[in-house]
Amino acid sequence: MTDNKTSLPDGLVTAYRMTNFEVLSEVPFVLKVDSFSPSLEELFTNLNYKSACFITAYNPESVELSTSTNESAQKNLHKDLTDLDCFILQGFGADPNGEWEGEPSYFALGITLEDAKNLGNKYRQNAIVWCDQMCIPELILLK
Repeated sequence: MTDNKTSLPDGLVTAYRMTNFEVLSEVPFVLKVDSFSPSLEELFTNLNYKSACFITAYNPESVELSTSTNESAQKNLHKDLTDLDCFILQGFGADPNGEWEGEPSYFALGITLEDAKNLGNKYRQNAIVWCDQMCIPELILLK
């Protein structure tokens, strides 16, 4: 578990930790922060990757924006990930309790942690989810 100092409210950080990070691969699966994922391990093995990031450009700093604004930012994020030669899968961040609307996301394989943080900051996200060869998704707080 990451022990990041943050200016984010505890309730928001808790919500991020509880989120279902859905990876829409050939065989879809859900990532949970701080929980080993055998499905991620299998994906890494099958595609020969050792790192990935779950990221979105939707609703920067947890401020709800219009669909068109979010879709435009998400398109720009996709281009940035493509420019970094990432293998990109669609994703979706969903509230397991259904209390808030989920967000379309990307699961970018082959990205470095530095590049993932830089993109998270570029798109003014509060956090990203980082995955390395240990296959235990980690919440990386950016604020």
